[in-house]
Amino acid sequence: MIQDASIAPNLAPDRTGLLSVRRFFLISAFFAAAGRNAYYIGAIWMLAVSGNNAGSIALFLALGSISEFLASAPAGHLVDRFDRQSLCMVSDWIRIAILLMTSAALVLQEPDYVLYGSVILFAVADRLYLTASSAMVPSIARSENLIAFNSLAYVAMQSGNMLAAVATGWLLSAKPGMACFLFAAGPFAISVLSMFRTALRYRILPGDRCRPAQVPRETSEGKETSRVPSCLVLNYVLIYVMGMLISALISKFVLEDLQGTSLEFGMLEFYWAVGAIISMLILTFRRFSKVDGRATPIIVLLAGVAMTAFYPTRNLDIASALMALLGAGYNLSRVLIDVEIQRLVSSTKLGRAKGWVHVACMGFSLLVYAGLCVSGDSLTSSAVFLAFGSGMIAVIVAGYGFHLVKNRASSHRRMPI
Repeated sequence: MIQDASIAPNLAPDRTGLLSVRRFFLISAFFAAAGRNAYYIGAIWMLAVSGNNAGSIALFLALGSISEFLASAPAGHLVDRFDRQSLCMVSDWIRIAILLMTSAALVLQEPDYVLYGSVILFAVADRLYLTASSAMVPSIARSENLIAFNSLAYVAMQSGNMLAAVATGWLLSAKPGMACFLFAAGPFAISVLSMFRTALRYRILPGDRCRPAQVPRETSEGKETSRVPSCLVLNYVLIYVMGMLISALISKFVLEDLQGTSLEFGMLEFYWAVGAIISMLILTFRRFSKVDGRATPIIVLLAGVAMTAFYPTRNLDIASALMALLGAGYNLSRVLIDVEIQRLVSSTKLGRAKGWVHVACMGFSLLVYAGLCVSGDSLTSSAVFLAFGSGMIAVIVAGYGFHLVKNRASSHRRMPI
């Protein structure tokens, strides 16, 4: 249903106030991403150097994925029902408490079981924050600026990832392992304060009643939708699992294939963030405001090619370039798909739609994690990258072939007899 802006009450702040809201939102996204990346980089490296096989890292990430899988749909319902800024702040406080408890427990216990337990709680709180913050975007950005503001939000997150990659890599080489978890608690505290300032200036209600509703694309034809096209979901799943595999195996790739250290591991994470930031800055240009989700299959195809290129790579510079390309492709795809979902789905159902899309991502991720846990060290990291990259290429090529055959069949049916 299209809501007339001249009839709906205008409860939004003025232009200056809204700019301030966006600024604090981006600051919160930056520091929340820094804390999140510091936690995962520190945990994965500690598991990698503990002497366990690759299955231990896969198990760690699988436990997080199971938690996200179970939490995604409930988080979406909470986001559509309760105040979104408050949910973000609650999530940050929970993550701070988890990090402090993890640091204390690492003094007394081996890292494996401490990290296995902490990631379950951390992933649930993290999913709540990500769903709530993503659902806030259409409320503080105009529909014609969705791509630009989503890109700025991803720039903020990847800048936080870049900061965390460098700082955590240095901490892991200079201090005990628990130092990186204490470091990660600081950015989450700043994220809480930033989101609190956002809430003071602009209260975003679950149904976005504080602004005239955005018009979904189908709504212009009289049909509002709460479903996301299957092709978008498939592309999202492929690019999401690609990022998950990089997170799970790049530390082993550094140790085994490159014979590197934690500093080089941090540098590869740094280049991933650099590629993401450059690609997001490009999307903020006005000429790219009309780009939509139809470009994502090409990006996913190119990401698959870059994944396969890890197999023969034994050079840090080439690996850094590949990480930059994958970081760019990963974030370009996610931004374009996020914007497409925000355009297609009504704001009152956006949290649930995002939740169910993430359920699909987590479901497939769990299958991949299960395979990694079972295979252990029988497959090298580069071999896994080759296999999955080839699969990405095959799926996209098959999709284009199916679309071409379908269009030809449709054109034949329309031909006059």
